[in-house]
Amino acid sequence: MRTLLTLLRRAERPISFFLDLTSVGILAALVIIIFQEVVMRYVFSSPGKWSEELAIAMLIWFGYLGIAVGYRDNRHLSLTFFSDWLPAAGQKILLVFSDLVVLAFCLLMAWQGVKVAKLDAINTMPATGIAMSWVSIVLTVAGCAMILEGAIRILAHLFPEAPQGSLVAGASE
Repeated sequence: MRTLLTLLRRAERPISFFLDLTSVGILAALVIIIFQEVVMRYVFSSPGKWSEELAIAMLIWFGYLGIAVGYRDNRHLSLTFFSDWLPAAGQKILLVFSDLVVLAFCLLMAWQGVKVAKLDAINTMPATGIAMSWVSIVLTVAGCAMILEGAIRILAHLFPEAPQGSLVAGASE
């Protein structure tokens, strides 16, 4: 299991880099596109049709990638009121159960994302002509990234003697 955990952590590095780089790129592009739209609308009284459409698509991507990054960095809110009362073994069981539930949801999200992208392949955005499948495929991208992270978390909880990576945060932060 140590080998599997090490292999998953190695696979996670380029995926994490992709998530970070893509999120920053989308945010920078959003700032530029929205600034351009504001200037065109209020300075030149000529709003663009494509910018709003593209900004909405980019916000969807940014949101879902942000969910994956938040999960990876253990930044989502959690209620620990009841789990703090449990002994260490109970907390570990609860963490593994929680990660299994998230993993199951992410599997469903990734699978349904592929189905939605296939359905959206025939639909295009009116102003840009971009296929809607490019927007909906983010469900699969974020779901797969979270599946990998969930598997790493579960293995790290079950086999704590395995070397810890910088991306798997402790449960009681």
